[in-house]
Amino acid sequence: MKRHAYLILAHCNFGQLRKLVELLDDPRNDIYIHVDRKARFSPEKWDYTCTGSHLSFISPRIAVHWGGPSIMRVELALLKAATEAGYYDYYHLLSGMDLPVKDQDTIHAFFDAHSGTEFINCWNFKSDTGSRVRLYTLFPEMERNFFFHAINKIGRKIQTAAGLGINRDINFCYASQWFSITDNLARYAVSREKWLERIFSHTIICDEIFFATLVMNSPFRERLFVKKLTDPSNQGKGNMRFIDWTRGGNVRHPWTFRTGDWDLLMSVPHFWARKFDETVDSRIIDLIYDSIKKQQSKAE
Repeated sequence: MKRHAYLILAHCNFGQLRKLVELLDDPRNDIYIHVDRKARFSPEKWDYTCTGSHLSFISPRIAVHWGGPSIMRVELALLKAATEAGYYDYYHLLSGMDLPVKDQDTIHAFFDAHSGTEFINCWNFKSDTGSRVRLYTLFPEMERNFFFHAINKIGRKIQTAAGLGINRDINFCYASQWFSITDNLARYAVSREKWLERIFSHTIICDEIFFATLVMNSPFRERLFVKKLTDPSNQGKGNMRFIDWTRGGNVRHPWTFRTGDWDLLMSVPHFWARKFDETVDSRIIDLIYDSIKKQQSKAE
């Protein structure tokens, strides 16, 4: 039996997180969750949530800040926890705001058929993206604080004017943060932790860059399911995640799905979708939960 590890980044909305975990609960899966240290959370309340999967809340918990390398550190901590626990055919990184839109039999059958392939959704590296990682940021974890953001911005302007910078010899690449990868790549990423820390510890918004850079500068780049996506209709097929960036009016955040998106979500070829928010529309979460639960109970 091939086994998968689900790695989940969570920081809020623990009611919908529980529904996500219950939909992933399967003897073929184990689930590893990191909960932001800033969140009020008691893992003891999650005893007996899973009947088929082993559920683990990793520690120590890290305080995660938007745009900071703390996100990279959490992803590596999740990969380290899972690889130390054993061997998995695939490692799927999800957010606590995600949900599957296909049942587990469908997901496992697909990855069985594509064994050895890496699923990362690569993007074109934009000219303005380079400043995130080629200019030294003094306070990378404080980019959303007005005072420290101003200091960081001044520092980057001085470097630009003086022709200074960092990481000049690195071929940076750009991709969606979310991935499904093999055991070999997961262990390779963990082994490169010190290199990643050296390159990205004083960069901002590196969550969409560090892993793509690691992969595209390694032999694993030859194993990608889709290397470039130029057709908008193929969006997200590289990592099998459906994320709607066309609505919402904010390039930093994807559309939050609502009940009216039900038909769309049920028609896409992807396996997971993001994002959902129980404080915005809990009904769509319940509809998907009930639908997937019903499918999975029929298969038992």
